[in-house]
Amino acid sequence: MSEKRKLNLKGYSNPLSPEGKAALVTPTPHYYGGHFLFVDYRADVEQVARYLPAPLEPDPTGRAFAIVDELVCVPGDNPELVYDNPERTRYTEGVVGLRCSYKGEPGTFMNAMWVSKDWSMTFGNFMGWPKKIARIHLTHIPPNHPVIKPLGVGSNLRGVVDREGYRIVDLSVRLEKREDDNAAPKFGWLYSVRYYPAMSPSVPSTKQLIRNRISNTRAINVFSGEGSVEFGYSDNEELLPLKPVEVIRGYSYNPCWTTAHTAELLETYE
Repeated sequence: MSEKRKLNLKGYSNPLSPEGKAALVTPTPHYYGGHFLFVDYRADVEQVARYLPAPLEPDPTGRAFAIVDELVCVPGDNPELVYDNPERTRYTEGVVGLRCSYKGEPGTFMNAMWVSKDWSMTFGNFMGWPKKIARIHLTHIPPNHPVIKPLGVGSNLRGVVDREGYRIVDLSVRLEKREDDNAAPKFGWLYSVRYYPAMSPSVPSTKQLIRNRISNTRAINVFSGEGSVEFGYSDNEELLPLKPVEVIRGYSYNPCWTTAHTAELLETYE
């Protein structure tokens, strides 16, 4: 095999360029903070199992969740990006996650994800998180408003995901109780499949089961209450079999965390 040539272009991701400024994705670590609307529920466990890549095993009670959130993400090498170019740091997101385990180690498999920005979608695909572009909105209650009461017990919050003419997620939480800080749902291991199709016999596919764990997690302003989530039909989604058979609890909270290069390869598929 010939010696590898050093790439003369720079960047954490495509598009590469002479100085690296054109890259769509900024280098990790990435630091996140924002607002989550989270609904914890149970789905049909047999359906959950169908959506998990082997050898992941579903939670025996069919635990799953849906999230609609808004986030601010800054790279470790340029936290001032939030000031220099706010549009490159803020986005909205929707998630459907399935509780599962790998060889007895519990975690979460993100079955479906949608975001409002291309850079978040691209980084997600690096990590095996199946992100698509969509229009995502959630209730925003400002701290000072003439007719809307401040966020708290009694607040009604809603989040929706719309994509290509279809409303695919409709989530709501009615806040009933103030919880302690950090008393929000945890994710554990984040299991995902990095999949890149083959381009030719000499450029093979990549099919890897990996796991990652976010760090520096914290949750404040945690409220719980009655939750609901509905999935809608779309010709480019498969959400309906994962509909709730029981809603456990809804949450609103402000999380923060760090995502870095900590992924671990578990399995390589044919």
